[in-house]
Amino acid sequence: MPSIQDTIYPRIKSSLTEQDLQEVYTPRREEIEWTDTKSRGNIQQLGLLVLIKTVQKLGFFPRMLDIPQTIIEYIASRVQLPLPSKEDWIAYCESRTCARHYRFVRDYLQIRPFNEQARQFMINTMDKLSLSKDEPADLVNAAIDELIRQCYELPVYNTLKEAANEVRKKSYRVIYEQINVRLSEEQKETINELFQSTEGTTYSLWNTLKEDAKSAKLSYLKDLIAHRDWLKQQQIPCEALKEIPIIKITQMAAEAKTLDAGRMMKMKADKRYALAVSLVYVQYSKVLDDIAETMSKRMMSIHKKGRQFLKDYKEKTQKKTDSLVETLHHLLLAYQLEGEAEERIQAMQKVLGDREEQVLRDCENHLALSGDNYFLFLWRFFKSHRSTFFKIIKSLPLRSTNQDTAIEEAVSFLLSHQYTRKEWISVVHMEKIGPWKKEVTPLLDLSWIPDGWWRWLSRKRKKETRPEEVNRRHFEVCLFSQIILELKAGNLYIEGSEKYADYREQLISWEEYEKSVEEFCEQVNLSPISTNFIQNMRKRFQKVARQTDHSFPRNKQVRIENGEVVIGKIKKKKLPPGLKTLEAYIAQKLEPINVLDVLADTEHWLNWTRFFGPISGHEARIENPVERYLVNTFCYGCNLGPTQTSRSLGELDRKQIARINQYHVTNEDLDKSIRYIINAYNQFDLPKHWGDGKRASADGTMWDLYEQNLLSENHIRYGGYGGIGYYHVSDTYIALFSNFIPCGVWEGIHILDILMNEGKVDIQPEILYSDTQGQSVTVFGLSALLGIQLMPRIRNWKDLKMFCPTKEDVYENIDELFSDEIDWKLIEDHYEDMLRVAMSIKAGKITPSIILNKLGTYSQKNILYKAFRELGRVIRTLFLLQYMADEDLRSTIQSATNKSEAFNGFTKWLFFGGLGIIAENDREKQRKVIKYNHLVANCLIFYNVFALSRILQDYIIEGNEYEEEWLSYLSPYVTAHVNRFGKYNIDLDRNPPVLPFELPTAK
Repeated sequence: MPSIQDTIYPRIKSSLTEQDLQEVYTPRREEIEWTDTKSRGNIQQLGLLVLIKTVQKLGFFPRMLDIPQTIIEYIASRVQLPLPSKEDWIAYCESRTCARHYRFVRDYLQIRPFNEQARQFMINTMDKLSLSKDEPADLVNAAIDELIRQCYELPVYNTLKEAANEVRKKSYRVIYEQINVRLSEEQKETINELFQSTEGTTYSLWNTLKEDAKSAKLSYLKDLIAHRDWLKQQQIPCEALKEIPIIKITQMAAEAKTLDAGRMMKMKADKRYALAVSLVYVQYSKVLDDIAETMSKRMMSIHKKGRQFLKDYKEKTQKKTDSLVETLHHLLLAYQLEGEAEERIQAMQKVLGDREEQVLRDCENHLALSGDNYFLFLWRFFKSHRSTFFKIIKSLPLRSTNQDTAIEEAVSFLLSHQYTRKEWISVVHMEKIGPWKKEVTPLLDLSWIPDGWWRWLSRKRKKETRPEEVNRRHFEVCLFSQIILELKAGNLYIEGSEKYADYREQLISWEEYEKSVEEFCEQVNLSPISTNFIQNMRKRFQKVARQTDHSFPRNKQVRIENGEVVIGKIKKKKLPPGLKTLEAYIAQKLEPINVLDVLADTEHWLNWTRFFGPISGHEARIENPVERYLVNTFCYGCNLGPTQTSRSLGELDRKQIARINQYHVTNEDLDKSIRYIINAYNQFDLPKHWGDGKRASADGTMWDLYEQNLLSENHIRYGGYGGIGYYHVSDTYIALFSNFIPCGVWEGIHILDILMNEGKVDIQPEILYSDTQGQSVTVFGLSALLGIQLMPRIRNWKDLKMFCPTKEDVYENIDELFSDEIDWKLIEDHYEDMLRVAMSIKAGKITPSIILNKLGTYSQKNILYKAFRELGRVIRTLFLLQYMADEDLRSTIQSATNKSEAFNGFTKWLFFGGLGIIAENDREKQRKVIKYNHLVANCLIFYNVFALSRILQDYIIEGNEYEEEWLSYLSPYVTAHVNRFGKYNIDLDRNPPVLPFELPTAK
């Protein structure tokens, strides 16, 4: 049920500022003149003006006695009318004159009363949108817009809310009926069999259907393939979902996943079939994603083992390498002997003896492994995966996203040679033409093969235009490696997949681009014309480079050593002398409180649990919902688990708690609660001393997981198995966004996902800080087009290249830093393609992490990747130059990233149950736990700011003073006053039983 706060339904602010009153409630001259002609008497004229201004703001007539006195007083003062007494105002509000004024205002504002025709407009608007939108709040907002456009008064909010809920239910009833009609009786019977217990067990096929992928081991990859085959064997007709919007399918699948077989069989048949088919569709898409993801991880593991094997091999063959160097040394000495050439040759032959062929082979083997080319060793680790990988590509619907189908053809060719035992397979067709000539026709386009593979694929060890045959084993490993790279780069896609789908279909159309490009560019302050954009960017680049070069001799903290930038440590700020006194006062005054009371208090103030409710939308409501939702949030947000929570509180049993989590709370519900708390937090004055909300920092921290799930991975930086909780923390300390990602993913891919909050929270950062993991050239490029300034704290500058604006630009002090120049032509040629991607993200068609995942993998074919990389080189070099020159910027970035690190510790402090290990093995449930914890952390941050604000008021009342600067050093991440573990009483009157030291004699 959407609350009024979730919609655009107009309402008067509870606290009106002077600016609000001036902007909204100031009568215009023509309005004053009009009221003079329509009313007599001061009260009547004032009442008419109050009606005009409030109806202009709201779009409907509020109850006159509910209009805030502040508005009445302000309007009276603006038109110099006396303020009526309370009794006179009540008398006017209840008079016929006031009722007549309603008619006058309608005529003046040209609005019509809400009637049956308006109701029909409202219902029709909701009906049209109900197939593409699932949230009732979206339906309410659309209806409000249409009623305003049609010049109708808005009805009371409950009318809109009830209509939206009814339309939503109706849209699903229509969908259920559509799917039901498309299914044959045999297909319905097949679906019903999913809910029957299998022989000898209490489990049904429905349980099997809902299972999630386990870890990325080879054995589990085989299980995934078997699960996909099982799904296909069930012959559930997913084609029945044709033309059903994906948002509806996803919602039906989400509801289905929360229900067991018994509950599915109790519901109406048409709904049961719709939910079951939707879940099969989503699970099949998910299993394709999981197969591709697991295959990718296995291939990465094979390459990792190959690199390690090469390293070990080189260590083992060090003596042979030393022997070759020694032989070369003796040969050079023999070559330098004085005398005839023949004498020198004899001396060299003496060195080699009968080892000439062996030395040559050893040299060739050593050269083959030069440049850390470990590809030779991959087969030994790949062969155990061979049969499984072949099963995958036999049935995995791989498609190319461009005109190049070479990989698809190579897959077909390889499948035709799956059972070949030959070491070398022919890749050409040869036909004799006469006794001495033959015509060679290539069977395969091999242009996709990387250069490093040719020394193992071809007998001649060099890339040829038309090799006649290739080594079968190395060809297999090479092709599977390339398939993974092409999937990651977006050059290949899997039909029916979600993560590995064709990303081009998620972009806005070129027609939409043309309609919206100017408005978008105005919002992000860019030119829609590529030549203007390049010209402006080049000028800015050259200006910053000149300024950095000019100021470099005076920059004492930065120097260049051997072409590398070395930056000194940032000096710590001195703390104000009176700060410790204030901090001591705060520590003394903070009242002890436990976590559940924090949740209860914030719920009392904000009612954030209203976003929770039955997932289906029309189940019977539970008793004491607020209490149960608070216990549920405490249980999962602090990681106690249902069993321990039940033991500690004794009010609900573990099944009741688990049921609330399963049937009443989704990730989307948690996000809504989190966002609502953020908006309420933004009303406090204290956080304004910490930041303006225009900045945020992003950082990840590892959460421990059990090993047997697909998201869990052994992380090199953090150690152990787990996933990464990735948070965006505002400069006002509140956490704006959270995500749960695998350890192996480059964190920068997810840094721009905070844009999914756009329009949903009042705090919208324009500058993002991060550590080194939060950036790459493609991230820099995309963030610039989205109007986001990326400012990471970068370590290891020697690993980064800096690029010069043009060849002609030469700098006196920093010229040695630039390794190459920018290809402006490449950026200009593909500027519109890049803008289209940015606009698609802004429109919500695709998430930044999905497109950055594609752009984060090097691909010769993906020209979009190259364009974003080139633009990113411009933006990152610009930032690095500014970072070098500006000490204050470095200090600001350091301070911002410190806030993120502090939040990571704060949120983990609250996750005190279960040894800090997320026990869930289902990825969606793991993400849900992270959201719960984020919600609890934001509740405590909100409560702490409330407590700090009240204590500061008391500090002043008691006659103390403080400088405003001191407030910037405070933080809401205080925990000393919070009791995490509850209260326990010692009962000394308790009489425990006698200790049984002796065991009874066995019979």
